[in-house]
Amino acid sequence: MSEVLSQAEIDALLSAISTGDLDASTIQEESEAAQVRPFDFERPSKFNKDQLRTLEMLHETFCRVVQTTLAAQLRTLVEITVTSADQVSYGEFVRSMPFPTLINVLSMSPLKGNALMEMNLPLALSVIDRMVGGPGAYRGKMRELTEIEVALTRNLIETLLRGLREAWSQVAEIDFHDEHVEMNPQFAQVAAPGDMAVLISFEMKIGTVTGMVNLCIPHLVLEPVLGGLNAQSYYSREAESSGPGMRESLVHSLSSASVPVSVALGGTTLSVADLMALTPGDVIPLDRTPGQDVHVRVGELDAFLAQPGTRGRRLAVQITRPLDEYPQGVPA
Repeated sequence: MSEVLSQAEIDALLSAISTGDLDASTIQEESEAAQVRPFDFERPSKFNKDQLRTLEMLHETFCRVVQTTLAAQLRTLVEITVTSADQVSYGEFVRSMPFPTLINVLSMSPLKGNALMEMNLPLALSVIDRMVGGPGAYRGKMRELTEIEVALTRNLIETLLRGLREAWSQVAEIDFHDEHVEMNPQFAQVAAPGDMAVLISFEMKIGTVTGMVNLCIPHLVLEPVLGGLNAQSYYSREAESSGPGMRESLVHSLSSASVPVSVALGGTTLSVADLMALTPGDVIPLDRTPGQDVHVRVGELDAFLAQPGTRGRRLAVQITRPLDEYPQGVPA
């Protein structure tokens, strides 16, 4: 909508035109020039800046989720960062991929069509080397992966797909699934060369090896959910996911989790000589006296003070008070 001028501004404009300080023809020429915008028919814009920025933020969440899981799986430091989120033609992306490279063709149910996840081979071979007990370095010639090596990458790919499912849940419930693997980019045709796609590029560092991972999703696949790819919708869903409802859901999920509980009846200190001299029937005095509280441990933490005893034929303790109300290790 055009800006509405006040009466004072209209009077000033008419006065400037009547005195010759402002040329009306110049204003008309500038207005017409402003309406002309360059348009590239080979690369029509399908994603606006807000949508691209939302996709970038969404996959930053993916990075945070995945790098923790991968670090535990590979037992080394893993860093993943989003380097860019841009729109390209599908043919341009295919031409930019090296040969050979690891390409996973992905389905995105319930969305129709497929996406591509491409990982540089040095990075994939480094992961495989770690999985079989090596240091995670590959210095040989780049080659296509064997069937066994492709099978070894499945755990890695499934971890990445779980991260994508979790990150995309802020927009829609999308089930990313690995359909098949290709090594030659020319055989991974999931869209027409001229179709536009969004390309999200990641830099992944595993140990000392750094490589690129690219996720390419054609516009036709994303079209049904493009309405939710804006910052306002993304932040509102993120606020909902961290609200009271999410807290109640987490409490409900954690309430059925099992935790180890043990009771420390007491302790003492023995010399190595006394320890080696122990025989059946020997009595070891503990640092607790009858009637004194003992510690109840949840996992590795002292959580409660309790009185030991029995219940029926079982040994038991009766909780007297939470330990966090008192200095830890100093029972009353």
